Amino acid sequence: MKKKVLSVLLCAAMILSLTACGGNSTGGTTGGGTEEGGQKPTETAKLPILGAGIYSASDNFNSYIGKSIVNASGGIFKTNIEDGQNDQSTQTNQVDTMIAKGAKVIALSVCDTTAAPALIEKVKAAGNLPIIFFNKEITEKGVIDSYENAYQVTSTGGDYGAAIEGQMIVDAWKANPNMDKNGDGKLQMVNLMGDPGHTASQPRADYVKSTIKDAGIDIDLLAEDTGMWVTATAKDKMDAWISKYGDEIECIVAANDAMALGALTSIEAAGYNTNGTESKKYIPIIGIDALPEMLDKIESGEVMGSVLQDAKTQGQIIVKMAENLINGKDASDGMDFKLDEAKAIRVPYKAITKDNLDVAKSTYAK
Repeated sequence: MKKKVLSVLLCAAMILSLTACGGNSTGGTTGGGTEEGGQKPTETAKLPILGAGIYSASDNFNSYIGKSIVNASGGIFKTNIEDGQNDQSTQTNQVDTMIAKGAKVIALSVCDTTAAPALIEKVKAAGNLPIIFFNKEITEKGVIDSYENAYQVTSTGGDYGAAIEGQMIVDAWKANPNMDKNGDGKLQMVNLMGDPGHTASQPRADYVKSTIKDAGIDIDLLAEDTGMWVTATAKDKMDAWISKYGDEIECIVAANDAMALGALTSIEAAGYNTNGTESKKYIPIIGIDALPEMLDKIESGEVMGSVLQDAKTQGQIIVKMAENLINGKDASDGMDFKLDEAKAIRVPYKAITKDNLDVAKSTYAK
């Protein structure tokens, strides 16, 4: 009898224990965890879906836009940022999944801009869903105009920030006569270009050089090649160039910060820029994006400067535009920005040096 009573008590104790553990569970969708945008799962489930994707998570700037979209979506959309892995077929499949899951708006940095017409046809077939292209501008005339619910969010076009980058080099050249190491009156320069398939790649290469030349400075282009926007690729290129040209190089120009940081890693290994502008051997480096990791290098003097491409504001505009479109409002309603003739909202670039780092830092503040 005692054994039977003891067995009953042990069973009861186990049941109570399991019930207590279940009451404190943080798993599943009924606990106190949060999803995208800081919303509780029960709240997020009621929100419309914003299907969003970047062309590659290896592109630092695109990743920051993705983070901004997620942060700005809080209380407005349920969203998740898909990584297209720089493969258009992968991204197209992701769009099919977004539509199948009930997305009300699609926002994409496309892997291949020539895929835009096919993507537009997909959202049309899904019930005329709005589609917002960001970062990589769709420049082919008529593509965006072919669909009333297609829009763009990007930075100011044309030079894509390279005119500012070029002017920063001009200002540095004029303010620092020692930048002309050999005294020949020419700027010995190497240039790291972006992915040839990206809209901004060739214009940045062209405009940075034309801006310098228009200021009356002759360029001796020692080397120019693509770093594919990637830090490791740029480092490999710079390893070869620093080995070949060494102290002949008077300026390193990179079409984005990721490549500028790769170049910095390379030349520091060769003994340059290790103590900022006080280094015995120093080569000015400049990039575009003004990413947080780049700002640290500008502050230390290891890098001369960068051009801010405002990821935070772009992400906020994408979300606000998406919200407007699903509520039947004008795409730019309630914004300080207006659509241009390409149905694009463009966020301006800004020059960033050690003197105004706070401007760039403020764009990354939560």
